[in-house]
Amino acid sequence: METILFLGHTELDGSLAASALEGLRAARALADSLGGSSLVAGLVGRDVRAATDGIAGCGAARFLGVSGQDFSQSRYASDAAAAEALCKAAPATIVIAAGTSRWNRVLPGAAQRLGGRVDSHVTGLAVANGGPSVTRWYYRQRMEATLERTQRPWIILVEPGCHAPWRGEPGAASLELITVDLPEICRLT
Repeated sequence: METILFLGHTELDGSLAASALEGLRAARALADSLGGSSLVAGLVGRDVRAATDGIAGCGAARFLGVSGQDFSQSRYASDAAAAEALCKAAPATIVIAAGTSRWNRVLPGAAQRLGGRVDSHVTGLAVANGGPSVTRWYYRQRMEATLERTQRPWIILVEPGCHAPWRGEPGAASLELITVDLPEICRLT
């Protein structure tokens, strides 16, 4: 049984970008395809309440958030700490996020901290041999490969533009805020 964590970061206005909603749709589809798996949504930003309520109808079993001024702007130290905390709180075996510049820079380091693996430029997700598999681009999008991993957590960065954005009704989600204490050194840019 897999616990799939959708990981998203809010924009400065508190909303989720279309690329994040594409990642949510990919995570929801994988959770639906893997029998017995559960979906958890984790958001990072200055204030994640509006974004959480905006995706309340996505079918996630839990909604986790890391919020505060320290998480409003992209910064490696604070983003890596937030991603690590959300993965541990979930507890996630598969993490799916949009391949934005923010997550592409941070999530490989978070995977190292968690003892997991990461794949970027993922264009498709499927179930093969009873487990998840991904299609990934190589060599300037001229070659594709299908990969499966047994190492967990497996962080998957979905290439923007490869999935339709998730669409659903907003609601009132039960948000669990995760506290991340950043030392002063992590607040430096």
